[in-house]
Amino acid sequence: MPSRAETRSIIESVLSGVVIVVLGILLWNALQHRGSMEETTYSARGTASFADWTTRSNAPPQIHVSLDNTSSPIERDWMRALAAAGSRVTWNGNLPALMIAAAPAASPAGGTRVRVAAPDGSNVIVRDDVGVVDTVRAQNAGASLALTSESEATSASVNGSRASTRRSDSLRLGKILVIGNAGWESKFVTAALEEEGWKVDAFIKVAPDVDVTQGSIASIDTSRYSAVVAVDGGAAAYAGRIIEFVRNGGGLLLAPAAAVTDAMSALRPGAATRAPASSSTIQAAGSVTLATLPLGPIASLRSDAVPLEKRASSVAIAARRIGAGRVLQSGYEDTWRWRMGGGANAMRDHRLWWSGLLSRVAYAPRISRAPIEAERNAAPLASLVAAVGQASPVAIQSSAQNAERWTLWLFVLLSLSVLAMVASRRLRGVK
Repeated sequence: MPSRAETRSIIESVLSGVVIVVLGILLWNALQHRGSMEETTYSARGTASFADWTTRSNAPPQIHVSLDNTSSPIERDWMRALAAAGSRVTWNGNLPALMIAAAPAASPAGGTRVRVAAPDGSNVIVRDDVGVVDTVRAQNAGASLALTSESEATSASVNGSRASTRRSDSLRLGKILVIGNAGWESKFVTAALEEEGWKVDAFIKVAPDVDVTQGSIASIDTSRYSAVVAVDGGAAAYAGRIIEFVRNGGGLLLAPAAAVTDAMSALRPGAATRAPASSSTIQAAGSVTLATLPLGPIASLRSDAVPLEKRASSVAIAARRIGAGRVLQSGYEDTWRWRMGGGANAMRDHRLWWSGLLSRVAYAPRISRAPIEAERNAAPLASLVAAVGQASPVAIQSSAQNAERWTLWLFVLLSLSVLAMVASRRLRGVK
């Protein structure tokens, strides 16, 4: 059995070996693992780190990027290229799920319909080529705007993150066919659409055997018409042809007096009702608005119908798809009263309202133009995930941080070993 002095000598030898091993590990780590991961925090305007990594003869084995806003297409291409070159690229950041789409409005007056997907409650800043258009609050995960301009580029921003797109097509609009009995509603619906620039054919029934026509309805198909406006029961006789027209892609706008007919039951989004007689009382001149028009609520919506507008708890406008076409049903009655008995802007508002309803259903085939992909960034977060994967739940520590941690523990071990060795030698009287 070794003596106490021999035991201490063995311990001191072990401690000396530990010191030598630790010093060797520190030296090897300094020479071989220096800068094995790099990390950068950059804004959407900063690409210096990407450029530096890309031009190196050997890119860093691991790269972690902390994002404070969504990346641009060129930055995502850089990250994808670095990953393809062998680097492990990860990222993290609290980025909003943002997307934008812009399409030409189906209206002779032109315009652009913009749809934005954004987090509920977020403030979305919409811009076009000129500047800021509007700021809207996202509800139900998005927002929709109808712009009168036909700007090529449109963007949406949320908390510094930006999505952008460009219009890549235009529309071809056909005529509108208005069918109804002779009356104020048929007359002023036709007038409103013509004033807004729509080309209108009309088939107005004056008496059982007397019709007044503007244009020809010999063929109701999408080669001629974009949509049909069924004003009242006068359209019932053409229900079969209208159904075929809608199934082939055409649009149909059902006014209340047409929707209540049995012939239109297969088309309407919901059960049609008529407004109470008391709601049709004559109002003072200048006081008629859309909100005061008689309303026959649309009840018992079909499973595939979507309510588009409500008055209080009643559905005022609803829509559905049938085949390739769309049907929009309105519950507002006698809209001519709005035009004739409204305020100074009533004629304009009536015209824009009817044109806006038609724009939602009109058949308008697109004429594609060559897109400029480099200027598109319609879904930046989705594109980033597609390029380099999902965000890391926690920012990955860089190798420098890991090296500092291991160096600290190795230094502690080295210090304790040296102190223990010196103390042992002192206790047995060795200097």
